[in-house]
Amino acid sequence: MAEQEKNAEHRNNYVEIAATLIRSLVHIPGFPAGYRDKLYSCLTELAKCDTGELVEITGRVERICTSAMAEIEPPPALREQEIELRRIVETISESIRSVAEANAVTGNRIDKQLSDLHQAMVEDGQPVLFSKKIEVIANSIKETTSILKTELEQSRSQVKEAGGKIKRLEKELEHTREETLKDGLTGVHNRRAFNAFIGQALASYNAQKPWCIAMLDIDHFKRVNDSHGHIIGDALLIKLARTLAEHLPAGGFLARYGGEEFVIMLSATVLNEGIEFCENLQKKVRSSRWVYRTTGEGELTISVTVSAGVAVQHPHDTLEVMTARADRGLYLAKEQGRDCTRSELDFS
Repeated sequence: MAEQEKNAEHRNNYVEIAATLIRSLVHIPGFPAGYRDKLYSCLTELAKCDTGELVEITGRVERICTSAMAEIEPPPALREQEIELRRIVETISESIRSVAEANAVTGNRIDKQLSDLHQAMVEDGQPVLFSKKIEVIANSIKETTSILKTELEQSRSQVKEAGGKIKRLEKELEHTREETLKDGLTGVHNRRAFNAFIGQALASYNAQKPWCIAMLDIDHFKRVNDSHGHIIGDALLIKLARTLAEHLPAGGFLARYGGEEFVIMLSATVLNEGIEFCENLQKKVRSSRWVYRTTGEGELTISVTVSAGVAVQHPHDTLEVMTARADRGLYLAKEQGRDCTRSELDFS
């Protein structure tokens, strides 16, 4: 009974580690959605599997991980964690297989010993011979039990070590994931984060609560860089990002799309509301004092304006289709004098 309890405890430890491992894998940035769903399916099966099924599920996780990693190119900052996760997946899979095989071998050995014991008890013979036979069988069972105990202790040690590594990697992955989704200069989300966000946002459509996208671009930003240098240009980008973040409504999403271009996603916002939001934002930017200290300890005041293009979510919109409409509106705003907002209403 004690050995059965140990086996059950051992199996539960592996289930817990395997589950933690799966949760770590699905949080790797860029992990393909199809493979993520397969891993979640494995996670559900783990809760009710026996030892034999645990081996099969863990092997499946290993294959899913290998296939998924072959399809994505992880950011440089994630490569070391990705390689170590692969090693842990392989280690846990091999450990579970070894324990299952050891349990099977040991189980067969014990069955044979019990069979010998039963045979010895029913055989006629001299008491001395019977006693020796019982002693041999008892010693054999003791040896088998000792081997099983050693194997279980080794496996527990492997589980504990793998669990520690996974917890450490989870923290590193979460930190690295956050860093890979942030713009290094302004601190707001970057384009990678925007692509992930809009992909989820457009997964469903509600005509009463559509998403609205606004693309904003600093007018004559190249002129600022050419006239005052990139340090002033960078400072302008940082301040604009801060201004946009301060006026972002609840449920909204802000990212630096690239260069001097920013993108804002507005939840439950119809087109006219999105246009009004951008026009109010432009007034705020236009009326702000953009003052910077120069190397000579003087002050430099810059006039800053932004152009905006707005589009609202349509049924069956994709990231590319919706952003293309907003981008077209932004291009039109640039063409028609800058410091204004144009939407799909202006070209549809």
